Amino acid sequence: MVTSQEISILIPTLNRSGFLERTLRYYDSLNFQGKILIGDSSSGNHASKNLQTVKRYKKNLDLDLIDCPKPEQKAKVDWIGFSGEAIAFKKLLRLVKTEFIVASGDDDFLIPQSLLACAQALDKTPGYSGFCGARLDFEVSNDLDTGEVSYVKRIPYYAIESDKGVDRWKTYAEHAISPLYSVIRTKDWVEVYEHFDAVPLRYIGSEFLPSALIVIKGKIGVLDRLTIMHQDQANRVLDWNKVSFYSMLIHPKWSQAINNLRKIISMELVAKDSIAMDVALDEFDSGFWKHFSGGLNSQYGSRYPANCAEKDPVNFRRLLKLCLSIIARNNNDLNANLLKSLLTSSHYYHQDFMPVFSLITQTDD
Repeated sequence: MVTSQEISILIPTLNRSGFLERTLRYYDSLNFQGKILIGDSSSGNHASKNLQTVKRYKKNLDLDLIDCPKPEQKAKVDWIGFSGEAIAFKKLLRLVKTEFIVASGDDDFLIPQSLLACAQALDKTPGYSGFCGARLDFEVSNDLDTGEVSYVKRIPYYAIESDKGVDRWKTYAEHAISPLYSVIRTKDWVEVYEHFDAVPLRYIGSEFLPSALIVIKGKIGVLDRLTIMHQDQANRVLDWNKVSFYSMLIHPKWSQAINNLRKIISMELVAKDSIAMDVALDEFDSGFWKHFSGGLNSQYGSRYPANCAEKDPVNFRRLLKLCLSIIARNNNDLNANLLKSLLTSSHYYHQDFMPVFSLITQTDD
C-alpha cells in the first residue's frame, strides 16, 4: 500500500523567502509525511532566511535545501541556457529516493491527502503516467504572501486518456495541459529529463519537452478532489508568460534546438505507437506548429494591441473582443461567488481550502 512517505515534492525558489516560509508552515501544519526537496537559487538575505526557515521546520518535516546557483544572465533575456527553476528541478530529480514526485512553485499549496490519493491511483492503474486533481487559482492583495484573498477561480484540468500516444500528444500540444502538477513516477521524470540539455530553450526545453514525453508515455488521470492551490501574481518564478516566443524564434540556435525537439518527440511516438518515422514527424509538425503559433499570436496581441485592431469600426475582431470582455466580467462575478461558497462548510472543497485560506489571511504569527 502506497503511503505519503513515497511522495517527494520538488520546489525551486528564487529570492522569495516569505513565500517559502509560508509553504513550509502549511505542510508542517498538516503533518505532511513525505519528502520535500527545495532547490534554492536565492542570494543575500533571502538565502540566509531560507537556511534559517529550513532549519526550523526540519524538526517536523523530512526536508532538504539544495543550493542551486542561478545561471549567469548575459543579456536582458538570455534564451540559450535554462532559467534557474529548470536547472534546480533537474538537480533535485537526481536526489529523489521516493517512488513518486510532484513539482510545485514556492507559492503553491498541494493538498497532502490528495497527493496520496493520486499516488495510490497511479500505483494500481496500468497505462497511466500520472494523476492530478482539481486546481484553484487565487490572488492576494498586492501579490504578498499574506493578506486579503481577492478572488478564487477554478482552472479546468482535463484527463488525457486516449489509448494512442499520438492522440495524447495532439491533446497536449493543442491545450498545453501540463502534467507538472501531477503525481508522476520518479523513474519516468528522470528518463524524460535525460533529453533536457538537447533543447536549451526556456519553456520549450524545460517544460514542453518533458511534459510531452510524459503524456506520450502514458495517460494522465484526474481525480475529483482539490489537489492544487496556485497563487496568481506578477512576480511568479514559474510563469510561461514571461517567455517571449518571438525572442526564441529569432535566436541563432533556435533551429538546432527545435530540430532536436522534433527528433526526440517523433522517436517517442514511433516507439509508443509503432508508426513510421515520416508519420511521426508529420504529427510532430502539426502539433508543435499549432502550439507555438498559438502562443506567438497571443503574445503579439498583448504586446501590440493597436496593430490588432481593424480600421473598420464594426468588425469581427472588435465584436469578439467585446464578447470576451463581457465573459471576463461574468467570470469575475463567478470567482467572487466561488470564494464566498468555499468559505461555507457545505462546499465540497471547504475542508482542504480552509487551511490555506487561514494561513494566508492570518494577521498574527
